[in-house]
Amino acid sequence: MNEALMKMAEGYEMIAAGIRQMISEGRSLPEGTGKVPEKKEAAGTVSPKEAAKDEPQIDRKTVRTFLTEKSRAGKTSEVKNLITEFGYSKLSDVPDEKLGALYQKAQAL
Repeated sequence: MNEALMKMAEGYEMIAAGIRQMISEGRSLPEGTGKVPEKKEAAGTVSPKEAAKDEPQIDRKTVRTFLTEKSRAGKTSEVKNLITEFGYSKLSDVPDEKLGALYQKAQAL
């Protein structure tokens, strides 16, 4: 029973990661699935795209070193889940422009 529940949870995580990836790539929902209301930016705030431009670029070596340290500290599954959350199966698949966001989220592990 627990194994089946774990498989279901993993499936939902994969679906959520796919949706996040679609959103980050600016893709929209397929026809007939309904509309998701647009988030309105508050006055004086910066949109996520603009914020990404302002973020310093983090290189892959820095992210890999940091995630390796986290894995060695016993957080291997959390590291794998984080990469999956971004829609990828391994760090080398993550595009350079998403490394900064991945690194920021990894800081919370």
